[in-house]
Amino acid sequence: MYAPGAPSIPTNTRLDYLTDPCSLANTDGACGWLRVSWKEANPTGVTIRVYAFTGCLHTPTASKPNANCLVDGDAIPRASLQLLGTAPASARSLSFVLEVGGEGSTFGRLPGGGPEVQAIVVQAVNKVGGSLFAIVASSGSCYGCVL
Repeated sequence: MYAPGAPSIPTNTRLDYLTDPCSLANTDGACGWLRVSWKEANPTGVTIRVYAFTGCLHTPTASKPNANCLVDGDAIPRASLQLLGTAPASARSLSFVLEVGGEGSTFGRLPGGGPEVQAIVVQAVNKVGGSLFAIVASSGSCYGCVL
């Protein structure tokens, strides 16, 4: 629940894939650097938490053939969130590593063979509380599609 005095939800969120090599960060398999960026209305005293969402709340059906795993308005189960990192809101971005490879619609796996990352979300927090989550990117799937 939103607390009075908590920061506003981050806006202008974006996910970028970086070209930096990351073989030193992950010697067991392929990895990729990603960067989340945001804008915070009043960054003073605010920290941004970047989370991997490892669940999928929506499954495509014949009547709704395309579905994103996470959409605005969804109640996000805390058990499906893994903290990727934090940064001062004024930094406006955070980079992190995921294991990548293979085919699929996910963003990769958490390092160490962890679960697949279906979405990236961010939250602004201060000493009073936290904002709602902003969905930076969500994986999608389609009914009857063949990769």
